[in-house]
Amino acid sequence: MNIYQNIKNNNKIYLIFGGFGAQPNHFTPFFPDNLIIVYHYQHLNFTPLEDILTLLISEQIEIEIYAFSMGVWVANLFLQNYNSPIFIKKTAINGTEFGIDDIYGIPLKVFKLTQKMFNLEHFKANLLGRHSTQSLNLLDEKSLKEELGFFISNHKAFQKGSIWDKVIISKQDLIFPTTTQELFWGGFKGYQEQILRLDSPHFVFFDWAVL
Repeated sequence: MNIYQNIKNNNKIYLIFGGFGAQPNHFTPFFPDNLIIVYHYQHLNFTPLEDILTLLISEQIEIEIYAFSMGVWVANLFLQNYNSPIFIKKTAINGTEFGIDDIYGIPLKVFKLTQKMFNLEHFKANLLGRHSTQSLNLLDEKSLKEELGFFISNHKAFQKGSIWDKVIISKQDLIFPTTTQELFWGGFKGYQEQILRLDSPHFVFFDWAVL
C-alpha cells in the first residue's frame, strides 16, 4: 500500500482508506489539509502507517477515519491491532468489512471476472455514475488488474468487526451493490441510526457537500 501525507497542523487529521483504484487526488479536492491517505494496495503491512500515527499520538491530535469501498475492509483489518482513543470518528462509505464475500460483499467470482475482463472506461463509468464527465485520474489497466489480484489473493483475511460511527450507502451504487451493503450494515451489524443513504453513485465525494 502507498501512503500520502499532507499535514500542516495537528488540530485534526483525516485518515482516509481509499478503495480499489484510488489515488490521493481523488480525495484532496473534498477534504481540507491534514490528510493521510492509504491507497493502491499491494500488501497488508500496516507498520509504516502505525509508525506515522505513533509519532502523532504524543501531540494530542484527533483523527477522523473515512474508509471508502474496499478501504472499509482494509480499515477493519488495521483497526484490530491499532485502535486508539485518538480516532474520534469512523465513517464507512460504500463498502463492508468483508470486502469480497458471496453474502456480505462483492462475490469472488465477480471480482475474478472483473480482473479477467477489466475495462478502464467501463469501470470509470460505474464508479462515477452521473458524474462521469468529471475528471478523475486512474492508473493504467495493468496496474489496476494487479491491484484486483491483491484483493483476490487476500480476500479471506477477516477479523472481528469494528465499531463505526456513521455508514454512508449510495442508492445508485454500480460497484458495491446497495442491497449487499444494506444487508451487512442494517442486518448483520444491526446499524440503523448510523446509516445515511444518499442518491449518489459509488464515488460519493462529488456529493460531499450534503454531508
